[in-house]
Order: sequence, then structure tokens, then C-alpha cells
Amino acid sequence: MNLRSRRYLSVFSTLAVVVTITPSLMTSASTVVPAQAHTTATTIPMPVFCKTHTCTVTKVAIPEASAGGYKPVAPAGANDLYRCTYFDPKFLQNQMIVGSSFSPQNHGTAAKPVIEIHHAILYQVPPTMKSTVSKLGKSWTCFGSPIDANDVAGLGALPWAAAWAPGATQSERPAGYGNSVPAGSGFALQIHYNLLASKAKDNSYMNIITTPAATSGLTQLNGWQIVAPPELPCPAGSTGKLCDKAASLADLATRFGQSAVSFNNLIELVCQGSANTAGIGSNWHGDTWTSCIWRMGPSVSSGPITLHAVGAHMHLLGKTLSVVLCHTDRTCANTSQTTALFVNNYNFDNQQSYPVAPTVVNQGDYVKITCTYDPTLRKFNPQTAKLAPRYITWGDGSSDEMCLSTLSYSVGANT
Repeated sequence: MNLRSRRYLSVFSTLAVVVTITPSLMTSASTVVPAQAHTTATTIPMPVFCKTHTCTVTKVAIPEASAGGYKPVAPAGANDLYRCTYFDPKFLQNQMIVGSSFSPQNHGTAAKPVIEIHHAILYQVPPTMKSTVSKLGKSWTCFGSPIDANDVAGLGALPWAAAWAPGATQSERPAGYGNSVPAGSGFALQIHYNLLASKAKDNSYMNIITTPAATSGLTQLNGWQIVAPPELPCPAGSTGKLCDKAASLADLATRFGQSAVSFNNLIELVCQGSANTAGIGSNWHGDTWTSCIWRMGPSVSSGPITLHAVGAHMHLLGKTLSVVLCHTDRTCANTSQTTALFVNNYNFDNQQSYPVAPTVVNQGDYVKITCTYDPTLRKFNPQTAKLAPRYITWGDGSSDEMCLSTLSYSVGANT
């Protein structure tokens, strides 16, 4: 979902509203936080954890919040904009994130919502990078991720602190776990606007709920993103110049930059075989499906990990997504494999991260992700019906496709 970037930006603490809740002050399950105009939520359900621990709610607003919002404008020839905003919460102590929520602005009604946001991701900015950030502006275009990610390591270049996609609601971390935020860290909020549905001003915001790490007693959660590159020719009966893959990739470069094509080519090579994957040769995709086998190595953890949740992300043509633990079988063909997740009827408007029974993955084990699609849906979806047919590849736009899963894990076996 977020694999390349443009630059960082500098912004100031006025972008965050911070409310601290101590156990003795809590009188209800929800704590009122000052609301932005025209947003869909004004209260924040507090995690059960906060009934016995001190929690802080940090509201992350976009720079234009006080001026009525931001009107996104896509690059010429595109219908999507990725925009990043940096802010500094000025945490003086190490923190753990125990919950988060994103309030997407609704330009329609409760019965017929019109929300132009494809996703929102809150990235951590380590203290060592903040000097670079301070030299830049208040916001920037950030197709892919907030920083350059021109190789596989770039998939995890900045840790995800929180995320939202259509259908998601309040996100509470599993009991006993949280996302670690070192003192002095900053955050970069990335919002993906898809302008096929609306071009109105946006005033969405994100809240994160944190607690001091030293007194939390929580175990740290981490995220491992695995991907597979879609390769979906135009279905029978559909014709046009973009049905040629080379022409489609050239259009992708026009919309998002040449690095979008470079990354698509990179993950194609990775899934054919590299040190990070098992390598399944040319048989990694078909006209309606794609697959990739990843190897759990030192870049994820120096020892075993324990999975706690598995997420699923595709775009508007997605049908099914599965994540299979193949353990030591690099071909993922034997009967000892474990299905971690199988989404049988993927719904773009109801994306989730699914809790799973704690499952151990050891160094050298293999994990396979597979996605299936229905390319004929392009001419029926209201968002894409008027777009020209095209050869679909990995891309940042809602009219492109992805196959992505985020594995939420703690370090160590049975942690």
C-alpha cells in the first residue's frame, strides 16, 4: 500500500491536541475530545486498559484544520493523491500505543456516505531523522511511503504506528500488547485521497491513545508487510491502448512517477526468486491471481516471532486473499502448512485486520500470500466504470491493484 516516497516535512506541535486521562478521572467509556468541523466522530471509546492506567489521547489534525479543511488535487491525468503531514507529539518518555481511531470526513449523509479517503497510515519518524524533517515544509506528496523505498527493505523503512481503511473502526490493541514509540519520535500521517467519488475539502483526523511504556507492562507489537504484484490483462471483449502492459506502465509513471514502475518491476523479480523469498519462477501469477512466498529472516526478527493478527488489502477488483504459513517447505506444497487467514469474499468497503490464535513463525520459515481478482468488475464499479480498460498492475491508485497483508507480531515464541 505504501512503498515509495517523496520527502519528509517539517511541522509543529500545534497540529496535535493532547488530552490526558488518568484512571481516577475516567467516568465513562468515552472521553470527549475537541472535534474538527464536519467530521463524523466527536468521542473516543477508551480501551479497557485505560481504566487502570494513565492514557493520553493525541489528536492528529492536518495543517488546514483551523481553516476549514484541505482540498486535494490529483496530479494531471490521475485520480489519486497521497499526502503526508509530519507532527511532533513531544513525547518525553517512551510510550506504548494501546488504541487508535481515524475519523474520515463524510461529504454525503449517514445513509449514503461519500468518503474520498482510500486509507490513512500513521508512520513513526525516529528521532535520528527529525533533523532532516525540520528542513522541509508542512506537507508533501508522498505516493508510496513517506520515504524512499526502492528495495525490499523499504517495505519496513518506517514502522506503522496506526492505520485505517474503509470499514475499519476503533482499533484497540490486543490485551497485554502495544506499539512502542521511543521518546522524541515524530509521526508522519499519510492520507490517500481517491477523487473519483468526491473533490470536496477534507478535515479528517486521527487519534492515538498512548500510555507510558515504563509502567505499562505491555509487550511490543511489530508489523511485517508481505506483498504480491498483480498482473491482470484486460478481460475478453475489452480493448484499448492501455491493455498493452508497456503502455499501462508508462501511464502509471505519468500518474505517480517512474519509481512506481521501478517498484512494480522490483516486486515482480522478488516473487520470481531472491534471498527474501522462496522463488517460484514464472508461475507466480495468472490472469486473475497473483502469489508470492516470503521467507522470515533477520530483517523481521533474529529469532522466532508470534503472530497475533493478519490484515488483508486489495483494491476494487479483489475477490479473495489468503496467507499461509508454510513453515520449512519453500514450495508451500506440503500438508503441514497452516492457513493464517482466508478472506473468501473481499470487500473494499469493509477492510480489517483479523485477530488470529497466537502462532509461532521460526527463522527460515516461509509465508505465502495469494490474491484473486475479477477484472470484469472494473466496468461495473461506479468509481471505475468510466475509466478506459487497462492492464492492471501494482499501483498507488484505487483504479490500480495491490495484494498486501500486514502480519502483526511480537518477538519470541509464544510471547
